[in-house]
Amino acid sequence: MKKLFYLLFLSLWMFISCQRQAQIQESNNYKLFVTLENAPFDSLYLCDYTGDRKIYIAGEKTNEFTWEITIPDSIVLNSENLMSLAVSKYAFIGNSLSATIRFIAERDEKKIAFANIGVEDRENYIYAVYMGKTVFPEELIGMTIEGKDTIFFGNYICEDFKLILQNDSSDITIRAQDPLFSWFSNMNNEELSYNEYLERYDELSKKYPDSRFLMSSLSHQFYRYQSKSDLQRIYDNLSDKYKNTEWAKNIESYLQTKFENTSLPTLNKDTYEDIVQDSSKYNLIIFTASWCRPCIEEIPVLKEIYNDLNKNLVMTYISVDEEKTVKSFQKQMREKNIPWRALLAYEDIEKIKTKYFVSGIPQGVLVYPDGTMSLIEVRDKEQREKLYSLCGK
Repeated sequence: MKKLFYLLFLSLWMFISCQRQAQIQESNNYKLFVTLENAPFDSLYLCDYTGDRKIYIAGEKTNEFTWEITIPDSIVLNSENLMSLAVSKYAFIGNSLSATIRFIAERDEKKIAFANIGVEDRENYIYAVYMGKTVFPEELIGMTIEGKDTIFFGNYICEDFKLILQNDSSDITIRAQDPLFSWFSNMNNEELSYNEYLERYDELSKKYPDSRFLMSSLSHQFYRYQSKSDLQRIYDNLSDKYKNTEWAKNIESYLQTKFENTSLPTLNKDTYEDIVQDSSKYNLIIFTASWCRPCIEEIPVLKEIYNDLNKNLVMTYISVDEEKTVKSFQKQMREKNIPWRALLAYEDIEKIKTKYFVSGIPQGVLVYPDGTMSLIEVRDKEQREKLYSLCGK
């Protein structure tokens, strides 16, 4: 009898444990419910393409035009908001690829098209109505097919849907206001000044202070802000909800950091020099590489800056070429008649890029005489004018 009781108790305990485990497992997921009225397809995938990985999650069709997608916490936490919806992992129609779901929203009587989405709450909802296809001819398409990276030219087809916005603070609602938040650019070729963008971002961050999208986008685009005070202004509008994340830590690190000098190999690798040698002047440090076409295209602008400001501004190249391409960079310096000095980061490229917040090249870092630093985009007219003003011209 005791044995029977024990077995019954054990079975009950295992049942309760399994139920609890199922609840815990379920709570470790986000849900995305997507309703696409009149969609001309039966399957729907969520694609996360953060970094080098590309993950597809199949949606479960719950009725004629609605899919439910379960997204594990691990993907949401690691995602940089680089998610989109696709008809399938890859669907070829002749030489065309039908892949991306694109949403069309309206703001101030202007259409805004975007494909990237994200999640904010444990349950997220998207409502949209089918509009038709948009074909982008002869696009260079890169994708992974059966584990192999493939690149080809073909037509890229977007399935367009008119977004039905809700009066809420969902990820999709906030993105529809400005999918390029903190980029200081837009998809409608609007001619806006830096200050006009800044006012727009100020208003948006005050309206949606709890937004995961705004925090992550600010973290990835903070180098576009002309001053740390401008960045601080927008960051202060955001609540504490995501201020324990890597995104917030990245912003805070940049806001608080003063320039820390480092010695690097000189162009001929015969000695080492500090990046900043004269701290009484402004120092413009440009991260570059021999293989970087935008870096090469930037040279005329840099030469103009050098000729105009060299009395009050010290310019220094830092090449992020690997050791095997350093010779190409040395050759480029000679052939382009570069008059400013260059240092090499090949001994630890990633460490140097991380230390000075370099997310891409060309990238400028301006070091002030008081030791503070800020990122600068010298190809941008307004930022270039600010540099001239600082250097007294």
